[in-house]
Amino acid sequence: MSQDHNAGSAREGELTAELVREHVATTLGESPESIGDTDNLLDQGMDSIRLMSLVEIWRGYGVETDFIALAEDATLQAWQRLLTGR
Repeated sequence: MSQDHNAGSAREGELTAELVREHVATTLGESPESIGDTDNLLDQGMDSIRLMSLVEIWRGYGVETDFIALAEDATLQAWQRLLTGR
């Protein structure tokens, strides 16, 4: 289905792994493709201010998380799993 390509399989307002990647990349000023799934995001320039802004964005999607949970395993793969359950 062509709609799935554009919107993923997400309903409107659902946080997806792709959106997590896009949010992280935008926050770091990088392209989504340039961030590896297992890259340490703290080493890539993610700091506490940026991380807290992401937490607020993701809370807007109804996802409850916090700085500590994200900082414990600061990789895109871990965050996608934590935030989307995938």
